[in-house]
Amino acid sequence: MRENHGLFHRVDRNGFTLVELMVVLVIISILSALTLSGLAGARQRAKVDKTKSTIRKLHEIVMPQYESYLSRRRSVSGTDQVTIATNRLAGIRLLMVQELPDLWADVYDSVTAAQSAGARGVAVRYAAFKFSLANASGTQWGTNRDKYQGAECLAMAVTKGGFSGDAIDSFRSDEIGDIDADGAPEFWDGWGRPIAFIRWPAGYASSIQVQNAATNPDPFDPFKISTPIAYPTTAPAQVDYGLTPLIYSPGPDESLNDPLGGSSGYGLTGGPVSWLACAPISTTRPSGSPAGIVSNSAAAADNITNHDLVSKR
Repeated sequence: MRENHGLFHRVDRNGFTLVELMVVLVIISILSALTLSGLAGARQRAKVDKTKSTIRKLHEIVMPQYESYLSRRRSVSGTDQVTIATNRLAGIRLLMVQELPDLWADVYDSVTAAQSAGARGVAVRYAAFKFSLANASGTQWGTNRDKYQGAECLAMAVTKGGFSGDAIDSFRSDEIGDIDADGAPEFWDGWGRPIAFIRWPAGYASSIQVQNAATNPDPFDPFKISTPIAYPTTAPAQVDYGLTPLIYSPGPDESLNDPLGGSSGYGLTGGPVSWLACAPISTTRPSGSPAGIVSNSAAAADNITNHDLVSKR
């Protein structure tokens, strides 16, 4: 409808101009981007929280067992107090290796080998499991064993160690799997990557593992006689401060990597890819950098560890 009023007239419109439509589309695009960004951030935080929850549960299973070695009885020989103390410390460390392995080299190859070495209980169960993996038909045993052996040994200790009778019941089905399908499962973080484990992370510095024997002495060595059986090694440096087992996830950065590829995302030495030359069932580590040293600060920057979770409580 058009009305004439001298030189002026009015036009009634039933739609939007192109400029108006473009403004609306831009606003919708901005709101959508903000919403998607918020959702992505929320999903990432949920995965971080899930990872922390899993690591806390593992920590609460492993640490009571680790601390139990302070009072475990060992039959030792010796004609003087130094020899007796030295032999007892060696025996306690051997128990730690046998019952809390973080390398497949820590586990006897068969029940017969374990029993011949005088091992009992937990160590024999682990040996039977390792033997079954090595001899199972149709498995990929060894495909990525070097990369994830710490994670696999941790899962074996929690599920077969008998440290907590109903421990496995506290984990959901999506917290455990077998990423390399070799028959040895691992606990998984929020991104579906194995949660790694180092029993003696001598190179890792944290608020609960101060690398100073004066303020953090080794509680298993009250007589300070560890020099003959130092761990992880007498080179490059003697380690006589207290160690706390390290349970850790590679964090969000690993979600972008091929889970079976060459990049692990952990950024620590002595993690799942080092110490391959370790002698079986030894209370010492081979020479070299102590396990737990940050070798790649960028990769390790977003790691989620039990050391951090305990110190932040």
